[in-house]
Amino acid sequence: MSIRRTALGGLMALATAGALRAELPDVRGAAVPVRVMVIGDSLSVGPFGKTLEAALKRRYGPRGYCLFASCGSSPEDWLRGEPVFTTNCGYRQSTPGGSLAYEYSNGRRPRPVKTPKLPEILRRYQPEVVIVQLGTNWMTKLAAESHPDGAAYRRIIREFVRQLRGGRGTPPHVVWVMPPSSSKYPARVHEEVEDWIADSGRSLGFGTINSRRITGPYRKGGTGGDGVHFSDDAGAAWARGVVDALSRSR
Repeated sequence: MSIRRTALGGLMALATAGALRAELPDVRGAAVPVRVMVIGDSLSVGPFGKTLEAALKRRYGPRGYCLFASCGSSPEDWLRGEPVFTTNCGYRQSTPGGSLAYEYSNGRRPRPVKTPKLPEILRRYQPEVVIVQLGTNWMTKLAAESHPDGAAYRRIIREFVRQLRGGRGTPPHVVWVMPPSSSKYPARVHEEVEDWIADSGRSLGFGTINSRRITGPYRKGGTGGDGVHFSDDAGAAWARGVVDALSRSR
């Protein structure tokens, strides 16, 4: 199931020997059902995720949602049966029990955190809706490939959705927020990832949001500084567009 890939921006995916011991967020305990769960990568660690979280908090209250965001992660990293993915470039988690956030500070790398697995967080929080913001971290590898194995990526998406729906009770409604625009990756790479997610959505019955239609072209120096990540204003605008799209789909 795994696809070997280079982590976004060349960041190491695994903590090296002798480094600070990686933290494993505690998601044990009695069930605490929420209305909405968000699962994302560094874009949800940053301004997009913060604005989306604020909107969910206003609508559902502090105990009505949860958010898990792991920098550098891709869908396979959240799957039971796959190796634990340790991020050392940022992690953010908000649940009814509290919040934690590790980000770069004054050039210092945040502490490493082990990314939780889907069955663990689903068992505890039992969401009615799951918003998925993942896929950008596939693009570094895809940009170097002339003939990517699309079937392998589709299998990962299918297994991801299967595990989302595999818990007890009513399966959650799933909405996948596709990767936003970038200036780092070729348009064909964006189109490939969008096609895999959209086709899977149609066949598996989950919703999708085309982020590039919301964000428009990425303007380096305006949208963000590195061709991938978003400034506070641009990330907030993208999140507001996603919230509008979610409201129209309900």
